[in-house]
Amino acid sequence: MNMPGKKVLLILLAVFVVLGGGAVLWQTGMWPLGSGQETDVAFADSIGIDGPDTERDNPDAEPEEKPIPVELCLVEGRGISSYYRAASVIEADRLVELVSRTRGRVHVLNVEEGDWVTEGQILAELENDRERIQLRKAELSLADKKRQLDRSHEMLAEELISQQEFDDMDSAWQMAQAERDLAAINLEDTRIRASFNGQITDRKIVPGQQLAARTPAFTLGDFTPLRVRIHLPEAISRKVVAGQRVLVSPEAMDKPLEAIVERISPVVDPATSTVRLTLLLDESANGARVGGFVKVRITTDEHHEALAIPKLALVEDGALRSVFVAEADTVRKVEIETGLYDETHVEILEGLFEGDFVVTMGQGGLRTGSRIEALNGEAVGYSLAPDQENDPASESGDLTAMADTE
Repeated sequence: MNMPGKKVLLILLAVFVVLGGGAVLWQTGMWPLGSGQETDVAFADSIGIDGPDTERDNPDAEPEEKPIPVELCLVEGRGISSYYRAASVIEADRLVELVSRTRGRVHVLNVEEGDWVTEGQILAELENDRERIQLRKAELSLADKKRQLDRSHEMLAEELISQQEFDDMDSAWQMAQAERDLAAINLEDTRIRASFNGQITDRKIVPGQQLAARTPAFTLGDFTPLRVRIHLPEAISRKVVAGQRVLVSPEAMDKPLEAIVERISPVVDPATSTVRLTLLLDESANGARVGGFVKVRITTDEHHEALAIPKLALVEDGALRSVFVAEADTVRKVEIETGLYDETHVEILEGLFEGDFVVTMGQGGLRTGSRIEALNGEAVGYSLAPDQENDPASESGDLTAMADTE
């Protein structure tokens, strides 16, 4: 190979090395005329496009915090009551078993389950031919003794018999009366009658059935009025007074019924440490059935114009209760002390003031200082303070003031 060609190759190789090294220095920012990044920014500015993404180029930069959507409510005064709940069953005023008073076979059955009966009505009758005959015999004997007594009275007036003979006839007549009454009782014992006005709830016998004495035959109920009996802890029972209104909700009915506390037992059951309360259902309790399961809600305390918030706002951590209070576009966690509870609200004793706004939904991701966006702010009357609102006009004014200062 000739020398001129070899020199040309060495010159080309040197040029390539210089160009490559310059490119590396320019990309790393060590080029004395400026880094490649600055050149890119200057070039982007000159042609009117955005520069590089600083957040992407600088992973250590903190991203802008997005507001958490929440719902708020106003802390205000309202009536709140504390309730005690119990379960029981509806009871009839009277529910008794009617039994046979003697032995015998059922001869006549006059009523069926569901029939309304009146006091003294014959519900069933046992075979009683013998008792009927004995009563008839006793009545005939009594009539005969009566005639003899009347004749003896006339004979005594005429002194045809002695006083002793007359007294013997009078005693015989009285004895006949007793025998007639005893026969009537024996006949009556074969009949089963209703002891009061009511409804037959259970028929336990059938015609032709042989009954022993005191065999249950019917169950008779008096459903006017209906009652409910509940048992309360002694401390709770002291907060209840006779005549107090109570809500009773039968399981099989859509609407609750009203009742009043009819009486409160004066003693405590030593086995359960409870006190029995008897509730009297209103006469309009149509449709309620004896034996039906009911839930009872009885008011044990009541505060008027109590400071209260919805239960949904509570954040419970063990025994501690707290809420998030909205302040401008952020929240602050505040511990509170609660009082009475009802179905939806809780009374606030300490920690909040009337007019505060608390978070009722969306507390899961909150902490003190978290930014929020009130979804229902307009509905509940919540708005940011004028100096805290993001007003573009005010921001431009601030920028103008800063430029003037500079």
